[in-house]
Amino acid sequence: MKKRFVSVALVAALAAGTLAGCGSSSSGDNTQAAAGGETTGKGGSSDENITLRFAWWGGDERNEATLKVIEQFEAAHPNITIEAEYGGSDGYHDKLATQLASGTAADIVQVDPEVFPTYVSTGDYFIDYKDYDMDLSNFDENYISLEINGRYDGKQLGLPTGISGSGMLVNKDLADAIGIDFSQPYTWSDLIDMGKKVREYDDSMYLLCANKEYLVNMVVFNYGKQLLGKTFFDADTKTLNLTEDDLKTVYEYVKQLYDEEVVAPASYQASYTGDNLQSDTNWIAGKYVAAPTYISTIDVMVAANPEANYMMGQLPVLDGATEKGWASNTPQVIAITKTCEHPEAAVEFMNYFYNDDTALETLGATRSVPPTEKARKICSDKGILSEITMEGADIAAAMGGTPNDKISSSQESKTILFDSVETIGYGASTPEEAAADTINLLSGLEQ
Repeated sequence: MKKRFVSVALVAALAAGTLAGCGSSSSGDNTQAAAGGETTGKGGSSDENITLRFAWWGGDERNEATLKVIEQFEAAHPNITIEAEYGGSDGYHDKLATQLASGTAADIVQVDPEVFPTYVSTGDYFIDYKDYDMDLSNFDENYISLEINGRYDGKQLGLPTGISGSGMLVNKDLADAIGIDFSQPYTWSDLIDMGKKVREYDDSMYLLCANKEYLVNMVVFNYGKQLLGKTFFDADTKTLNLTEDDLKTVYEYVKQLYDEEVVAPASYQASYTGDNLQSDTNWIAGKYVAAPTYISTIDVMVAANPEANYMMGQLPVLDGATEKGWASNTPQVIAITKTCEHPEAAVEFMNYFYNDDTALETLGATRSVPPTEKARKICSDKGILSEITMEGADIAAAMGGTPNDKISSSQESKTILFDSVETIGYGASTPEEAAADTINLLSGLEQ
């Protein structure tokens, strides 16, 4: 009988002892259930017993689904055993860093995409999936080509396990009644014009359901990146790309949103701060045409006003922008280490993990909204994922914008921006004054 898994603690002990290393072949004396038969792909014939180690972190639902997928794969590949090493996220990456440096890491590893660049820059630890028979056809090229989703210098060193990003949830019937079309590409300027039409239609309504936090995360960052053609801080030098004049332009747009009543007054927004837009009584009453949202909160917003007929709209892009700004990225990437003795077999498992219908149904949304349209459709058909969320994920994945840099994404940076947008909303500062104050404070974050 196959050994189902080894504990993380035991693996750490083995890594320090005589069994250090990864991907060792099993003894030739280990008789398999289907000895003599051939396996599919490049996993090797059944007379070559292969053991692979797969390390990840996650909760019970993810662990159970992943173990089932491993069982499914092993049933179809009786010569391959996959030892599952799973637990909590605490200490996971410190341990993995040590294992990578010592050559004792598991063959297949789940990695936080924010940590992955550090591993890539400090060593040649991972295979390029494109050097092997990995079927990447189900992935949107715009999505997997992003560095944060595993692409480095043209090499696909990791594969995303899911998708997160921004969306525009639209009350379609209300938009149609007013004559607003979110289904076609549009600019930030068009958004202002749409807002004016809403107020002319009914002065108790607004185009966008948004508060200061959403105005920063959805407008300031994305308008700013499109204007700059890059992120606010340089990823290498950790210094500001954003100038005071640039930010003044962004803040002038924010002021337009308030002045033209595209969004509700700042005093009204103050009752619904943070991720509390679903509690906005005007949203619940159908008084907004659309809401900037996250892929993960689409269903929450829909549930707050379930009577409306919703669609996902396109996202605004600045005229002439070379950087789309809107970015979608994964909560984890999965990589195969170069110390793996059987990379073809590991890729065979990854092909099953990412492309097989049964595997995709089993995994469902246990690693967030699935990263491929095929997987999302399977989840939607099985009732695991709503159609509206799938629609939003498809739009987000196709945008291909650059994710925010780590400094501007920090809570300290965001608090500075939240406060500045709020002062503009209340008319307590001009865009010029707010930009000067913000740049001064952000400069103090340069590393």
